[in-house]
Amino acid sequence: MIIEDAIAYLKEAIRTWKGIKSPEAVFVAACKEGRKPESAQVQSAVKEWFEWARKKRIVIAMSGEAVYTPEGEAVALAEMMRRFPVGE
Repeated sequence: MIIEDAIAYLKEAIRTWKGIKSPEAVFVAACKEGRKPESAQVQSAVKEWFEWARKKRIVIAMSGEAVYTPEGEAVALAEMMRRFPVGE
């Protein structure tokens, strides 16, 4: 998984950074440091938040960009993450 993440990280860097002088160095650093593309980091943060919120019974399900409260109300994921930060 490290190599796939590093390749994705490099592709994202090439697309979004300005003036990469050494793509090889970016790739090697990504491998050594376990870097992942931004989208993978965001997905990981959402998964972590959802698992935490589900254990606390703040939400019971998630579908796309919506989460569902125990009362059955659909609420935007971003709004719920803002209202209930992990650890509170």
